[in-house]
Amino acid sequence: MTASPDSPESRVRRALAAHRETRALATGPLEAVQGGLSNHAWFAETGTGACFVRLGAGYASSLGVDRAAECRLLESMAEAGIAPLIVLCDPGRDLLVTERIRGRTWTRDAALQPRNLERLGALLRSLHGIAPQTGWSRVSFPSRARQLEERLAALDLQDRELGALAREASLALAGRGDVATACHNDLHHLNVLDDGQRLWLVDWEYGGAGDPLFDFASLLCQHPGVPSDRERLLEAAGEREFGSAGRLEAACVLFDYVQWLWYRLAARQAPDGAGVYAERATAIRSRRLAMR
Repeated sequence: MTASPDSPESRVRRALAAHRETRALATGPLEAVQGGLSNHAWFAETGTGACFVRLGAGYASSLGVDRAAECRLLESMAEAGIAPLIVLCDPGRDLLVTERIRGRTWTRDAALQPRNLERLGALLRSLHGIAPQTGWSRVSFPSRARQLEERLAALDLQDRELGALAREASLALAGRGDVATACHNDLHHLNVLDDGQRLWLVDWEYGGAGDPLFDFASLLCQHPGVPSDRERLLEAAGEREFGSAGRLEAACVLFDYVQWLWYRLAARQAPDGAGVYAERATAIRSRRLAMR
């Protein structure tokens, strides 16, 4: 069956055909990759190797994504051996093509295993040792929260209770605004690839120069079983001090708030996924308010 002209597959084939480097992929088989919420992805084979192809959501910029900055960050991460090598990055067409890493995507259970937490901590030690570079996004979670709040305010979708918790968390983190290292900011298990020898991080849409606290917060908030082993993670990352003084807890509150804002706004931007986004926003709100 031929895909409709407006389908994601048709659109990505047109984008691939626009570049000499990827023209051969435009007419070849594309194997859909499941798991992403806002983007579409495929695996493709070329004469020289396997590729991962991603077509980004057209509304991503309204949710804080800067595709050009993502391209520059990915170049640095690939050079450091943390992310796959780039075949093509075309921000104007929301197109990204990278090498395909032959390995397994982590499951939620894999993210909770002590040995894997040590491996991930070691990877984060390397990541956070990379100094920010020109062209990367500067990621500030308090600023991102304010930007998303403004968009939701226009839709009358604010939440006073969560907002108050987030403001308290921002105050607790005041003074860390000058802390900036390379960060991923979305350490969900689906963004970790394991080739058996090493770990790779993918999906860098919200990465950039920022506070490394939020890499740990992103992992802890999205994997409730990790906190019991967080000291193992922090020690492997060389960040044991994050476990004290309430800073990590404050970062978790703020990360959850930004997640909640993102899901509420995404539900308005992407009607097809509105139900899933609304469910996740509700779950975050319930969990966070229960922890007060």
